[in-house]
Amino acid sequence: MPELIVNLDNEKTTNNFGIIISELIKEGDIILLDGEMGSGKTFLARSIISNLLEEKFKGMEIPSPTFTLIQEYKCKNFVLGHADLYRIKNKNELDALGIEDILERGSLLVEWPEKIKELYENDTLEIKFRDISGRKSIKLKNIKGWETRLKMLESNKNG
Repeated sequence: MPELIVNLDNEKTTNNFGIIISELIKEGDIILLDGEMGSGKTFLARSIISNLLEEKFKGMEIPSPTFTLIQEYKCKNFVLGHADLYRIKNKNELDALGIEDILERGSLLVEWPEKIKELYENDTLEIKFRDISGRKSIKLKNIKGWETRLKMLESNKNG
């Protein structure tokens, strides 16, 4: 199964999907969030992060990393980084973010992933946000290491 399409009819559906994805993320994973500005990338990222946070951090504000470029969260089992690479211009700026350090200790959600896509060999899931005639959906694609997890999502979706 090369890809999976999931309809995101509203914020509740998107939030629930974020919870499902968060339960499948493993240490070292990279999740690429690809889509136009305002397509829902940050909303889904917040849902994933919220579900993974340690109990004592539940309810904390989860800001967009638009200006900080990367936010780091102490989660239940590992560190989770949330990066927004929109303003990154070159590899030196990317190196300065400490992505390798985060991936040694945890996982990474990446908005505007075209700037990082080919740099790492980690297990990687690509989530492309689409809006077709006012209906939002996402296309999930296994880049590396997510084939079994996508099959689990597919059977959950159909079951």
